[in-house]
Amino acid sequence: MSRWIYPETGMDEWAALLTGFTKSAYHLEGRQVYRSPEEDAAVARFLAGEPFDLDDLSWVLPKLRAQVAAGRTKTVVRVVVEPPTDYTRWALTFYPYVDAAGQDTRIIAVPEGDWPVVLPRHDYWLFDDRDVWRMHYNADLTFHGAELIEDEAAIAQHLVWRDLALALAEPLKDYLAARDGV
Repeated sequence: MSRWIYPETGMDEWAALLTGFTKSAYHLEGRQVYRSPEEDAAVARFLAGEPFDLDDLSWVLPKLRAQVAAGRTKTVVRVVVEPPTDYTRWALTFYPYVDAAGQDTRIIAVPEGDWPVVLPRHDYWLFDDRDVWRMHYNADLTFHGAELIEDEAAIAQHLVWRDLALALAEPLKDYLAARDGV
């Protein structure tokens, strides 16, 4: 039986994973819309034309800076289906701030109806090149839970997908520069 972390009962455990890795954290983000009560207000402000509020990142930037200072890396590869959704456009406004704090965000842009054939269609986190957590979402686009992948062949496949995604992706700053900030 797989080990799961659910938002209703395990967010402290999930937060410990996001901060407790010793070497590296990698995240493949493929969904074009995520829903979260913690982000809903910020997305609404963005859609209303308000400028980005750094307070929306006050919980993540100090942790990220501490991880980088401790010699750990955090890499996010985001598949962006173009034209980007409102949610993705909002995310692209805060990625530069988290990159300035030490995250390495990279983008794989694909046209609508397309997908990088060498990549899975599910999000996952890879901690320290060994712990793979597949992300699951509800029909309303909210986080359902994270499932620890324990099968060695599946872990190896996720490592291959990570390497392929990194080879396909361009740095965030290059993506934004080519599109005038999106």
